[in-house]
Amino acid sequence: MEDPLYREIILEHWQNPQNYGTIKSPDFKIEGSNPTCGDKITITVKIGAGKISDIKFTSEGCAISKASASLLTEKVKGMKLKDVRKLTEISALKALPIEITPARHNCALLMFRTIKEKL
Repeated sequence: MEDPLYREIILEHWQNPQNYGTIKSPDFKIEGSNPTCGDKITITVKIGAGKISDIKFTSEGCAISKASASLLTEKVKGMKLKDVRKLTEISALKALPIEITPARHNCALLMFRTIKEKL
């Protein structure tokens, strides 16, 4: 059985997402969507010294999509671009503290897939 604390973490990141907003004068801006459920995301990124120095997102969508984006921005902020490029869908899913059903993978991976398009 899943630990209720993990569900609380997802709810917290959905209701109070980290790195939510837009960077003024970003180095790049990308948009992504999940056509199966209608989730949308816009990501702005600042790069400095080969690292993601800042990353922010705005989104419309479900709790899993938004919480996943919040948790993943926390993970990649400060990472070297070469290390971000090495991330896999499995590592992105592991950033979530709960097990995601296959039907929700597209929601949970929207942020990851969108940022990987640009990097």
